[in-house]
Amino acid sequence: MLRSAIKYAAELAILLTAAFFALNDALFHISGVPTAIEAARFFGNAPKPYVKMAPGEASVSFIDVGQGDCELILTEDHSVLIDSGEFQNADTVIGFLKYAGVESLDLVIISHPHSDHYGAMYKVLNRFGAGLVIMPDLPKDMIPYGVTYNNLMGTLKSKNIPYRAAQPGEKFILGENSFIEITAPHYNDYPSVNNCSIVARFVHGENSFLFTGDLQEEAEHDLVHDGAQLKADVLKAAHHGSEGSSTHEFLEAVSPQIVVFEASETNSYGHPRKTVLERLREANCKAAYSTASNGNIVIVTNGKELQVFTEKEDAYSLAA
Repeated sequence: MLRSAIKYAAELAILLTAAFFALNDALFHISGVPTAIEAARFFGNAPKPYVKMAPGEASVSFIDVGQGDCELILTEDHSVLIDSGEFQNADTVIGFLKYAGVESLDLVIISHPHSDHYGAMYKVLNRFGAGLVIMPDLPKDMIPYGVTYNNLMGTLKSKNIPYRAAQPGEKFILGENSFIEITAPHYNDYPSVNNCSIVARFVHGENSFLFTGDLQEEAEHDLVHDGAQLKADVLKAAHHGSEGSSTHEFLEAVSPQIVVFEASETNSYGHPRKTVLERLREANCKAAYSTASNGNIVIVTNGKELQVFTEKEDAYSLAA
């Protein structure tokens, strides 16, 4: 009886405290009182890792959405979201953005219209909006008309969010030393939507990150032979670490020091594939991480050096 009363009192105290922080955010604005989000971080109820950037830094977060992709780029003044994972991951993505301090999104990139990359995007856009949404320019017979696509287009129209096709070579300035450049797709006549994925390169000072959607061997080959700027310190491996991506010639062109895979801990595909990890060793990559093993992954750059923070410590060994 006493134990139940103590438990009830503790739960009531937590609820009242949470209500006070929320009311202070909305109404009272008492100086010196933490915001509800700051309090949640303090008590460990916010997504981990939480990294507070110093002036001049930028961060790239690889949000764990299971077997899907979702990346958040933050600079001092701008926020960019690439993909969102499946519909059921919406609360995970919204929570991560909220606790990371995002109030609105400047740019959203949908790498390609497969549900594991954009299924939750309409809910995220309902919550945060966006200054612009870009998608690949696909022929009509490749557009996946259906519930997921209709939810996205309905949200874009109801929220008056501008959207258009990505244009290879265009740049989005994110600060004095930061920009995103759209590298691909160069072509939209591939038989696979995966090969029409938007490839984006984020540059902050001397550091660079390459995001590849679900790019596969054919499109990787075309980018290399078209002379695209692919060099990057950090590579978001294409297609979750599938054997048909991250080819030898592509890895040689990118020459990454760090590779991140986004896959589910319980995925049945064996992602990332052992052959891909072997290719990384042969390409002299220094470190590999996966949301399957590490949960959320945040990489911070000051323009010269990179720091990696993970929710769980279990990185892949690329030692020979």
